[in-house]
Amino acid sequence: MENEILNYVGLNIDNIPESLKYTKPSYEVSKAIDNSTSYKVYRKINPKEISILIGENDRTTNIKERYNQSTTLSEFIENNKNDFLRLAEQTSIEKIKELENLQESFKNQIPYFIKYDKNYLWQIYYSKSENRYFMLFPSKEGETEVLFYLIKMQLLSDDNLIYVPICQENFDETKFNTKQIDDLENYIWSFTKQWPQTIEANDGKEDKLYIIGKTKLLNNLETKYRIVISGQEQLENKYTLFKALFILSTETSYLYKFETRINKNGKLILTYNDKEITIENLHNFITSETAKQQDEKYRLKKEIEKDKENLKSLREIIDKQNVVYSNQEKQIVMFMNCKKSFFKKVRYFFSSNKKFAIDNKKIMNSLKAQIVLATGNLKDEVDDTKITEEILENSSIFTLSDLIKISKEIKELINESNNVKADINAAKLKQINMERKIENASNYLDEIEKHKKSIFEFWKFTNKDNLKSLEEGNQNIKQTTREKTFDYDNDFDDFCKAIDELQRKKLSIDECDSIFVSKEMLSAINSTITKSNSYAIEEDYEKLKEQYSKESETKKILGEIENDYTEVKFLKKQKHRENKRDLFSIMKFNDSTTLEDFRERIREISTLLNEAYNKITVPYNIPIYYSKKNKGYIIGDINPYNLINDKDVEKIYWVSESNDYHALFFSNIILYTNYNSTLPVGMDESTNVLLKVGENKKIDELDLQILLEDDLFNVTIKKVKVVHEGKIKIDNGKN
Repeated sequence: MENEILNYVGLNIDNIPESLKYTKPSYEVSKAIDNSTSYKVYRKINPKEISILIGENDRTTNIKERYNQSTTLSEFIENNKNDFLRLAEQTSIEKIKELENLQESFKNQIPYFIKYDKNYLWQIYYSKSENRYFMLFPSKEGETEVLFYLIKMQLLSDDNLIYVPICQENFDETKFNTKQIDDLENYIWSFTKQWPQTIEANDGKEDKLYIIGKTKLLNNLETKYRIVISGQEQLENKYTLFKALFILSTETSYLYKFETRINKNGKLILTYNDKEITIENLHNFITSETAKQQDEKYRLKKEIEKDKENLKSLREIIDKQNVVYSNQEKQIVMFMNCKKSFFKKVRYFFSSNKKFAIDNKKIMNSLKAQIVLATGNLKDEVDDTKITEEILENSSIFTLSDLIKISKEIKELINESNNVKADINAAKLKQINMERKIENASNYLDEIEKHKKSIFEFWKFTNKDNLKSLEEGNQNIKQTTREKTFDYDNDFDDFCKAIDELQRKKLSIDECDSIFVSKEMLSAINSTITKSNSYAIEEDYEKLKEQYSKESETKKILGEIENDYTEVKFLKKQKHRENKRDLFSIMKFNDSTTLEDFRERIREISTLLNEAYNKITVPYNIPIYYSKKNKGYIIGDINPYNLINDKDVEKIYWVSESNDYHALFFSNIILYTNYNSTLPVGMDESTNVLLKVGENKKIDELDLQILLEDDLFNVTIKKVKVVHEGKIKIDNGKN
C-alpha cells in the first residue's frame, strides 16, 4: 500500500531528492495572535516554496512545542522510515486525487466564502525573518493526504499555485489598518448581533479583505453576506460609514434604528426607512435628517405649548369643580348632622338651600364650554409650518454632531411632551371623576328635596339606612396573562419535544393516521370539507392507484410491518424500534378499491382530521410560513428555508398568533407508529405544519434578498416577498 502512495507521488525514500532537503526555518510565535484555528489569511503559494516539517504531536498541541519538537521532512524519513510508511498507509490515491481536483478548481477562482472543507489540515506558517513558508505537519494527524499531495507537487517540474490558509498570520499592515478592521467587526456586530469573520485572501490578482457573516432579517429568517474590500481606501470608507451609523444609533438612544439587509451582490447593507445608506449619500442623509429634526423640534415645541394650555384649562376646571363639590358636601354634611335629632330634622326641613343650588348651577354652566374646549380637539392642532425646504434651499450642510445634538433635544422634547400628555390624561380622568362625583351628589340632594314636600314623608326618608353612594365605584381590573413567546434559537428543540408530547397525549391512533394521510391526500380532504373542486378526489384516487401499482407484493401484504419491530432504527442518532405509518394501510387501499370506496374513506379521514385539529392548541407564539393560500387546510412550515430554497416560490406568508391557536404538526408520532413505546420525542424528520389560515389579511409586506449557496464558488441572491398576515382564526373544523 505504501509503495502505491510513494510511487504515485514519485518519492523514493531510499534516495531522497535534493529538492526535499531543506533547513528548518526560524520562527517566532507572535504574542498578538491567539492559538485558535480561525484562520485570518489565505494565500496562493507555490508548493516548492513550502518547507515541510514533521512533529510528534497533533495540531491541538501548543504551537511553540510543536515547532521545537519538529524536524525537516528528509530528517524524519531518514530517522523514522517505518513511521513515515505508516503515514503513507493512512491515506489513499483517491483522497490525494480529490485534493488535486479541489486545488485545480482554485486556479481561476476562490471559494465565495473563502474557506473550504478540511482547510484545517493545512498547517502552513510563515517565517517573517526568513521570508519562508513551512508546513508543520503533525504526525499524529489521522488524515495525511495533504502531506503526500504537497510532496508530489514539490517533485513536479511544473510551477503551480495552491490555495491554502496561513496559520497564526495577521493582516498585511502595509495594506490594511488592523485597528480599523477590529473596530469595523465590532460595529457590524452591533447591527447584526452575530460576530463576523474577516479574512485576507488573494483571488489570483490582489489581496483583498473579505468580511463574512450572517444577519437576521425577520423572526428566524436570516441570510449570509459577504463584504469585499480592496485596499485601504475602501476599508476607510466602510469603517467611516459603519462608525457614523453606530454612533448615531447609540448616541441618540436608538432614535435612529438601522435595518440590516443584503443587496443584489450579497453585500451587507444598512437601511433606514427601506433606503440604503452608503458612504456616498451619508452627507445628504445627515443634512436631510437634521433638517427634518428641525421641523420636528419646531412641531414638538408648539405641541407642548398647546398641551400646557390645555392642562392649565383642565386644572382651572377641576378647581371650580372642587368648589361645587365642596358646596354639595357642606349641604350633605348638614343633612347628615340634622338626621341625628328630631329638632334638627325639623329645622332642616324648613331651611332653604336655594343659594347653594343657584351658585352651583352658575358655576356648572360656566364650566360646560371650558370642558368642551379643554378635552376636545380644538387646541390639538399645531402649526405645520415647515422649515426643511428653507434649510435645504440655503444649502446648509450639517455634520453628524449636529444631527446627534438635535436628536438629543428631540428626545428631551418627546419626554417632556409625553409627561405633559400624561398629566393631561390624569387631569382628564380627575375632571371626569369630579364630574361624576358632582352628579352623584346632585342626585342625592335632589332626592332629599323630593321628600321635603311633607314633614311626614321627610321624617320617613331620614330614617332610611341605605343611602345613595357619593363616590364612583372602583373599576374592575382586567387580569392579563403574560404571553409565552418563541425564541427560535433557544426554544426550537424544546418546542418540538413539547408539541410531540402534546399530540401523543391528545390524539388517538386514528387521528394521527388522518394527519399522516393529509400530507399526500390534502386536495381530496379539502374538496370533501369545502364541497369544492370535486375533481380533486378523482385525481388523488388515480394518484394513489398508480403509486399502489408500483409497490412490491411484500409491501402490499405486510404494509407498515414490512420491517420487523425488533429491528433497531435511528432518528437523529436516537435508537428506536418503530415503523413508519403506511399510507395504503391507513386508506385501506388495494387492487379492488373503487372510487366510491376511496371517497367514503376520505370522508372518514376528514372527520378525524377536524376532530384532531380542534384538540391541539399551540402554547407558543411561533411564526409559521406558507407559500399558498386556499380554502380548507394548508401545509406550512416552521422553517422558512424549506420554502425559500424552492426555486418556484417567490412569495411567502407568515403568521404569528399571540393567543393560543389551532394547528397540527408533523412530529415523530405522526410519521411513525409507537407500538413498542420506543419512538424518540421531537420533530426529527419534518418541520411541516397543518393549519387553516381562514381570511387572514395582510399586515405588512417586505421585499427581501436572501443569499443561497449553489456550490463552493457560486451563490444565488433570491428576491422574496415576505407578507405578514393577520392572526390565525380559531376554526372549529366543521364541514
